[in-house]
Amino acid sequence: MGTPDAWRNAYPDTVAVAEVEPNRPVAMYLTRRQRGSYRFTAVVLDCDAKQVTAEQAAADAELLADAARAEGIEPVPTQSGPNGGRHVWTGCAEGVPVATVRRIARAARILCPSVDITPLMNPKAGAVRPPGAAHRDGGHNELTAHTIEQAVTALGSASAPAEAFDRLAARLESMAAARTIERPTRIRTAPAPAGRRAAEDDEHQDAAVPPSIQQRGPIMRPVVTDEAGCPQLAVPWRPLGERAMKGLRRKLTRHHDHSQQAHAPARSMALAGWTQAEGLAVVRDAESSPALEWLRTERQPDGTRAARSEEDTARLWARVWWLAVQDAARMPRRPEDNGGRHERTEAEVAVVDLFARMRAAGPARWGRESGPADAAILAALAWLMLTAGTTDVSANVRRLGVLAGYSRQTASLALWRLIRDGWLTVTAEAERRAGKARRVTLATEHQCPDHDGHRCAIYQATDHVSPVHTGSDRRRNAAAPPTPLGLSVDLPAHVRSLITHQQADVWHSLGHHAARTLREIHQQDRPTLAHLMIATGYGRRATLRHLHQLEALQLATTARPRRGAPTYAATARPLYEAAQETRTAGRVAGLAVDARVDQAAHEWWAAEEEWSALPRAEKRARGPRPGPDQIVIPGQAPGARAYPRHRDGRADHRRARQIEAQRLNATGLLAHAQQLAQAGHLIDPAHLSATGAEQPQPRRRKRPVLPARQHCRHCQAAPGERCVTWRGTPAAEWHAARRAAAQEAAEAPTHGGQQNSA
Repeated sequence: MGTPDAWRNAYPDTVAVAEVEPNRPVAMYLTRRQRGSYRFTAVVLDCDAKQVTAEQAAADAELLADAARAEGIEPVPTQSGPNGGRHVWTGCAEGVPVATVRRIARAARILCPSVDITPLMNPKAGAVRPPGAAHRDGGHNELTAHTIEQAVTALGSASAPAEAFDRLAARLESMAAARTIERPTRIRTAPAPAGRRAAEDDEHQDAAVPPSIQQRGPIMRPVVTDEAGCPQLAVPWRPLGERAMKGLRRKLTRHHDHSQQAHAPARSMALAGWTQAEGLAVVRDAESSPALEWLRTERQPDGTRAARSEEDTARLWARVWWLAVQDAARMPRRPEDNGGRHERTEAEVAVVDLFARMRAAGPARWGRESGPADAAILAALAWLMLTAGTTDVSANVRRLGVLAGYSRQTASLALWRLIRDGWLTVTAEAERRAGKARRVTLATEHQCPDHDGHRCAIYQATDHVSPVHTGSDRRRNAAAPPTPLGLSVDLPAHVRSLITHQQADVWHSLGHHAARTLREIHQQDRPTLAHLMIATGYGRRATLRHLHQLEALQLATTARPRRGAPTYAATARPLYEAAQETRTAGRVAGLAVDARVDQAAHEWWAAEEEWSALPRAEKRARGPRPGPDQIVIPGQAPGARAYPRHRDGRADHRRARQIEAQRLNATGLLAHAQQLAQAGHLIDPAHLSATGAEQPQPRRRKRPVLPARQHCRHCQAAPGERCVTWRGTPAAEWHAARRAAAQEAAEAPTHGGQQNSA
């Protein structure tokens, strides 16, 4: 709008898409309102050429596009108009939180001087001219690298998940921090609960850092706080390298300084973007981290080592972790800090090969009755291999069941099927009294058993399979099939998204076969019924049943037809909302808490069996034990208490679980697990924390707003209407003049049983 032959940079009117005039400049809102909060469905980085040259704006747009592409987000660059401005469009169908978008905007502004962050800082009114919109100085916003169909697909059905934008924010923040001189300016992260601040903001902490760490120089990587309020480096997450894994597996003798040996592995975890809770889970696994024995046990006067309490271990690890983060923040930067490619570890290569062989096995293998459970267990084991940095992992069926979205009984059956079919092989049997689960690794050969349900594993490409067993080969592993698409981009992110999808509570109502159908809809661009049948291996009747169930819960919808056949597309509705509708929300969270409580009760019973096997003289020498209800004080092992028993002497396992649930604060663990499920994050029983759940902030009570007779000369509100702000939202507090007049009218004396309203 404006004077004749000139347009102003203002968009006061709202029109439908069908009513847009081709030659009139228009802007598109970037957010949608969902359950009372805004989420960005389009994150647009506007590189304006007003203050900088057109070449600088183009270079900035290319830099931001490369950063988005490295995190699995397909950018759609456009040329804004005749002045040389550039836009970088990225889409997210499920919506990106406002806090994440603001992190991206602030970091992009530090990196690129041409970026205009105004649209991204205003979730309610922020708007940008879309591709094809006219420019006020002439010309249109033109696509530079995509066709219209490709742009619609990249910003819609094939858009990136919200977690990819979290990684993009961390990448840009790391790149921005690298450009600061001497001491970087603090880059804001997602809002933390009250009282928490980034570690670099505490000025008094510099004095607590040892001189050996301070002499490294200034902070090169920003230190932020994670969801639990613990320090963490703002770098992309990645698995530990080979050197770090060798350091963890190093077995120490009594001549080594155990406390000094714990610093290097902790620093490697911090550089890899791990959290304190993830590191603590490694500390508690004695088999995978012998070098951290000092954190689990303490030396006795006779030279032996006694177990520390869990609280003591967590306290020591918190101090080791803080020093490791401070040290890692000051180390010279590497390409991995910016999300650059790093050499694949042995575990990553094995996981890529595993997914390739699973794909070569064909959809019929994973579409049979037990197929989804088998595939989910393999995905869970792949995640454990990536986090542990080795293919030899502990197969705790309770933990595997939670990661796969099944019960421990189903997980145990699926694990044995995979061992029998030759996908896995046992490297060490379980030791019940020692609390060690069975260890497994990827198999390279097997012998076919005489079992009707046996389906041989794939060890080579599909064009060399044995004619006896479909998809089978009894020889040693040969060349694997090509790598599945997408795995070479970000392997940990791919496996994480796969596990969060199979962990959704809604599948306990619809079934995990429907989960496979929905995932294929996500991965394909508007597939038809025939495409889904080929990709999943299900028949027409089963596929239609899955589609009807998904459409009833608004998880999938019918898209525009393709060559006369209807197509299907996934919606942006979170799986947790669908689980709430089916009343299955919280199922996996409960399984995760049960796994932690069962593990603690099992360790208590193992300690009871060990004590019962002692000679009577030894028992008398040790003296009486504390009762089962005794509070575990710091320095005391939980297994030192007497195990609860019935009056007739039988073990009371039910009461033991109740006592351990109270000691572990199962209520807090459940709140943390439910918070992760609601946010769509991965739930791992080993990483749950009783204090990890965010406490709800008290809502501010607004003053009552009464309809008033008086006209407001400040906001021009008519009689009978509420005062409004300049943005048009109802004001909780009135303008002073009108509020005083309304209050006087409300307190006026009544006449004839009638009370004058304000």
